[in-house]
Amino acid sequence: MSWLAIELYRKGMVKIGQFKLSSGLESPFYIDLRRLYSYPELMENIINMALNTINLDEYDGITGIATSGLVLASFIACRTKKPLSYVRLERKEYGTKSLVEGDVVSKKILIVDDVATTGSSIEYAYLAVKEQGGNPIGVFVVIDREQGARERLGRYGLRFYSLLTARELFDILRNEGYIDEEKYNEIIEYLKGYR
Repeated sequence: MSWLAIELYRKGMVKIGQFKLSSGLESPFYIDLRRLYSYPELMENIINMALNTINLDEYDGITGIATSGLVLASFIACRTKKPLSYVRLERKEYGTKSLVEGDVVSKKILIVDDVATTGSSIEYAYLAVKEQGGNPIGVFVVIDREQGARERLGRYGLRFYSLLTARELFDILRNEGYIDEEKYNEIIEYLKGYR
């Protein structure tokens, strides 16, 4: 996984500094995988890693979380020939007013997103898919920030897959000389607050 951590950092998808996250939390680092889609070879490698990590025979469908998770889910669904659906972050106020687009009824679903922080958006997707009659049984993210998502989603019995955790990511970046010891220690201390 070293090559993945280094590529994400080199391509500016892992940033060091002070950032406010969508969850409202303050963070000494930011992971922006929306830029991933501009690098098709890297994207293909990540999809291959996902396919090697998850036993997709256990799933009947793939559900992405709009917007970042939808692109990853689309690639996985196309490669595996599994039906694709997605969860809107806000219920539309017209037509069917559905949160979920696509057929999830009675299907075992893998929910896909790019990064997991607290798990609140994945939990939202889980509940939306359940409301539509689906059976979400697993979650895949590229990076787990290790800030409670795994534990939160574990309460629902969901299998949780990630290619990298935040600690693994920053261990690699420190060991390969991309971040100094001081910044590394600041990040690790920050992450300890979520254990």
